[in-house]
Amino acid sequence: MAKTSDFHLTERETTILDLLSEGYDNKKIGELLFLSENTVKDYVSSLMTKLKAKNRTQVVALAFRLGLLN
Repeated sequence: MAKTSDFHLTERETTILDLLSEGYDNKKIGELLFLSENTVKDYVSSLMTKLKAKNRTQVVALAFRLGLLN
């Protein structure tokens, strides 16, 4: 299994990951962070790529498993 240090998440990606884990959708995350929904979508896609996840649910599950979320 990969180590936490293997993933270089930006501060913004970490913030979005936290909000994803709380169940917020892209639109609400955008509102909270003053970003467009498309920008949030791009960040979620980046997280999916970095964590090799198939969807946003898997992003959160893998993040918990890897210790990226508490």
